[in-house]
Amino acid sequence: MATKFDEFIKMGIYDEGQVLNIPDEVRDELRLNPGDRVEFLRLAPHEYLIYSAEHPLSLQGMIGKPKRKVTIKDMNRAIRARGGHTI
Repeated sequence: MATKFDEFIKMGIYDEGQVLNIPDEVRDELRLNPGDRVEFLRLAPHEYLIYSAEHPLSLQGMIGKPKRKVTIKDMNRAIRARGGHTI
């Protein structure tokens, strides 16, 4: 079942702070299995991102391939051209 971005998903919490139940659609999307751990990333006050510690977030594909290859020599030249120092 697909969940809309504006749809709230509620979870209960035990007295000890353990999550009582993660809804099926959330478990399925995060590929969570019994015994898996989840992590919370604080985005802002009172705003967190929950994700599977077993299947960490992937940055693959977020940044496109460079238009051309750049060598270390090219990088050092660009640093020096902007007044920086290289090793």
